Amino acid sequence: MEIGGFFEFPEFEDINDNDSAYYYLTTLNNNYYFLRDGRQAIKSSLIDIDDVKNKTCFLTSYLCDSILQPFNELNLDIKFYEHNDPLIPLLGSNIKNSIILIIDYFGVEAISNQQIQELLDQGNLVILDISHSILNKNRFSLRNENLYIISSLRKIFPIPDGGIIYYNKEEFTSTGKFPTKYEKKVEAMILRGFYLQNFNLRRSTPQEDGKKLDSMLEDFYTKIPVGIKQNLEDIKKYYLSLHYEYELNKYKHESEPQNIPSLSLHILNNISYTTIVKKRFENLKFLYKKIDNEDLFLFNLDDIKCPFILPLRFDSEDERDTMKNLLIKNDIYPPILWDLEKYVPKEYTYERDLGKRILTIPIDQRYDPEILSKVVYILNMV
Repeated sequence: MEIGGFFEFPEFEDINDNDSAYYYLTTLNNNYYFLRDGRQAIKSSLIDIDDVKNKTCFLTSYLCDSILQPFNELNLDIKFYEHNDPLIPLLGSNIKNSIILIIDYFGVEAISNQQIQELLDQGNLVILDISHSILNKNRFSLRNENLYIISSLRKIFPIPDGGIIYYNKEEFTSTGKFPTKYEKKVEAMILRGFYLQNFNLRRSTPQEDGKKLDSMLEDFYTKIPVGIKQNLEDIKKYYLSLHYEYELNKYKHESEPQNIPSLSLHILNNISYTTIVKKRFENLKFLYKKIDNEDLFLFNLDDIKCPFILPLRFDSEDERDTMKNLLIKNDIYPPILWDLEKYVPKEYTYERDLGKRILTIPIDQRYDPEILSKVVYILNMV
């Protein structure tokens, strides 16, 4: 079985309305607005801020380039800030009357609610990105008209696209329009689901006799009839091309705020929030318990408030890449967050070095400990 990659189209569940992901998202704060994606949620926040052009924006130096996109599109004044290990923001008391972007990385609260309140008390506007920690309710105890909480929902939920912004003011200037051009991602999700159903012929579990896992999986693969195998590979190439084209188009076009696709809302209404949280925490705890080398863990388990993905830190980029290639060879696809050299200045050495050494392991609700035992086997094998 493959592990990782974007979500396939989910199966709907027979759930109570108050257990749906939609119910959870819409009861965190009464003031919310659904958008097409996370970068549009950021841009909507910026558009809503009075005199935004004359404010300095302090951005974390460990971030995805898609987060930079709305700031650059509005030609805003950007400065980066540094971090202490592990990814603790260094935000001095001299930052005032500015815009500050904070990211809760990997489900860990980057700074406390009290520290955020102190930044707000200094006249700052805070955009808190909880894409990695939307399942952490604690952040919603914060209430301030200069606080925007945003999330890219597809990081946690199996939807073609979607973002959300929470605000605490009487009026919010929304410019959302009818969503367009997301249909290719829907097709990719459906085809990926079909592919994975048929791909289960390759599913296997680690052997206790110590046989090399990559050789074992190769044995299974050679037993699949050539016609079926070739057809599956063609399907995979096609849905990956649809996915990459969809992602590339986001960078080619300005991030004009659009409303969330209705299909995404329909999915959110028919999947269980409780199941998602339970399975993700179960998988996270399993990996923390079973991975032998505790030095790989970037964070302590107790610090993780939301089970998003498991970040592992290796001693060097070469060591990280060797493990990445071994996992990919065995149908495990670990995301790399992020290649900072393209857009973060070279003086941010800690963040750029961290980006070269981090490997992330999927722990989402598609899997269970039995399936993830394949990951443990490989990590402990070398």
